Amino acid sequence: MESSSTSAQPKLPPDTKPLQHQVAGHIYGKSKTKFGLLQRCSTGEILKPLIDERGSREEQFYKDVFSEQASKNLRILRPFISTYLGTYEHDEIKYIVLENVIHPFIHPCVADIKIGRITYDSTASAEKVKLSREKCPTLAEIGFQLLGWEMYRSSNDSYECHDRVCGRSLTKEEILHAIAHFYGAPSMNYRENIKLILEHLTDMEQVMVKQNDLTFIATSLLIVYEGQPNEKSPNKVDVRLVDFAHVSKSKEGTETGQTDENFLFGLRNYIKHLQRLLDDEYVYVLIDKLK
Repeated sequence: MESSSTSAQPKLPPDTKPLQHQVAGHIYGKSKTKFGLLQRCSTGEILKPLIDERGSREEQFYKDVFSEQASKNLRILRPFISTYLGTYEHDEIKYIVLENVIHPFIHPCVADIKIGRITYDSTASAEKVKLSREKCPTLAEIGFQLLGWEMYRSSNDSYECHDRVCGRSLTKEEILHAIAHFYGAPSMNYRENIKLILEHLTDMEQVMVKQNDLTFIATSLLIVYEGQPNEKSPNKVDVRLVDFAHVSKSKEGTETGQTDENFLFGLRNYIKHLQRLLDDEYVYVLIDKLK
């Protein structure tokens, strides 16, 4: 299989289309390999292509977590992970099939936030480590980065989107206002959605403190909320973990692993940012980069 940027666009499997509302990651037709996330037109299920050894590791992660023999440490992760629905093959390409948590929303607002100060595994070259640190100057201090986000604007029935280039360009203080912007500031009452999100994140933190089997590198938070709540679609949110190609056993060969402090540092700092937005003294400032 070719991996250059000039490789041909792969043919879509039957009953599929590029994933709607994807804000980060490998996008169909635009990634280096041209492969990307798809969704089934009939059911909304996500198809994620397994195109290299990273894909194989991710498949194994889902199998381990959703196995009937999964340990307690793995089973407690299930509420925060899209349900694994098996595999599918087409044109010699294997896909993992996953629950689409965005599908139930009418006007989903979506954010992808990579968690952790360290986003490279132990096999990374010195050059990759250096590049990773240079790409996002705020990462070492705050422990998370905004990879992409989109918000629904009812005023003109459209979506406003921002990518990782925008996210990496933000200063530490601008990031706080960008997060508020994602949750609807200044026009929407963003605090109600943030309170609901915080409930999920607090539960996730408690689970991640308990589990010490795995270390999560370059894993993201996928956050979704309803962009135009009404009686039929009230305020609702969802929070899941995505991207597990660099998950590894926390301490191979020992009975007890170690708490994943890298992940917890980033998660806790994102929680602190949301808590700051609930403070009565917080004043929203519109960032020029988001106009």
